[in-house]
Amino acid sequence: MFSTATDASKVALVRLVEVLRDGDDGRRLLDVQWRTDHLASLGVVEVPREEYLRRLARALPAPAPAW
Repeated sequence: MFSTATDASKVALVRLVEVLRDGDDGRRLLDVQWRTDHLASLGVVEVPREEYLRRLARALPAPAPAW
């Protein structure tokens, strides 16, 4: 990520999570690619590939969030 303002990407991530949680029926999925200590502090967890694929199949038909 790149930004000209310090911590702008963190603010953007927090807002994205808020949008995804709004009206969430358990089908939303946010794939951050890598678990870091920082992301783990925000609730990121690693899931096995099989579990990820199940979650992905459930998330794909979900309606887009209301921006």
